[in-house]
Amino acid sequence: MAPKELDVVLLRDGRQVTVLERYGDGEAFLVETAAPPLQESDTLEISKEEITKIVYRA
Repeated sequence: MAPKELDVVLLRDGRQVTVLERYGDGEAFLVETAAPPLQESDTLEISKEEITKIVYRA
């Protein structure tokens, strides 16, 4: 089952992020995460291979 908008997912590196947008057939996603100090943006693009599981469904 592919994540959809506003689902919270767990990444392979251990971070939990929120899906903001889904691209194509769910091959890539724009996600939001807590920004570390001195980082300009708290959004990033990831591929579906980086997702371990869906933690919460919106």
